[in-house]
Amino acid sequence: MRSKKVLFVQHGDTDKPGLLGEVLTQRGISLDVLRSDLGQQVPVTLEGYDGLALGGGAQGVYEQDQYPYLGAETNLVRQVVSEGKPIIGLCLGAQLMAAGLGAEVRKAPHREVGFYRVTLDPIADYDPIWGGLPKDFVTTHWHGDVFEIPVGGMRLGSSELTPNQLFRYGHSLYGMQFHLEMTPEILSEMVEDSRDYLTESGVDPDIMMSQGKECLPVLRETAIEVFTRWSDLL
Repeated sequence: MRSKKVLFVQHGDTDKPGLLGEVLTQRGISLDVLRSDLGQQVPVTLEGYDGLALGGGAQGVYEQDQYPYLGAETNLVRQVVSEGKPIIGLCLGAQLMAAGLGAEVRKAPHREVGFYRVTLDPIADYDPIWGGLPKDFVTTHWHGDVFEIPVGGMRLGSSELTPNQLFRYGHSLYGMQFHLEMTPEILSEMVEDSRDYLTESGVDPDIMMSQGKECLPVLRETAIEVFTRWSDLL
């Protein structure tokens, strides 16, 4: 019996698999990273893989003229749905999922950058991944776009600034606007790489790093449990 394999599509140098990659590796699940932003071709099908993970990135789903590989990724989402394989989307990845499933993705009225609370909807109590986990938690946010919930999908969580933070589609497709995969090391890279962007967004980079040191260790157990449960679906 061959080991399970997941394809992770990465859209930037700092948009790494993080805790998701740690969990998969610890469970003996292979993780292949594809850099679509560097010209690596997005496959038409998920043949040879058991699941798809779409990472974050600075691109906008609606910028497919500038980043044509994003269109290939939304097409892949639809194909994977037809193949019945699990998908997990992180920030931009969730937006790509929503777009691939026919929902609108657009610029948000306000950027949500920093550490903010996500509150799970009551229906999440019955979800196979989120059931039994903390009803609210503070996590990393780094986005200027938002998505609608696809028709047939189910909203599972929200934040004060962003009504649609988390959704499920079918039995094994999960999109989250926040960065549950975040580690202190990745956060440090992102902050150092984006100090001007953070300042422009009204965020003090040093305060964000301090918040990360406080919040990320608290969230780690929940993140690992979510990614473990998702990997059980492969």
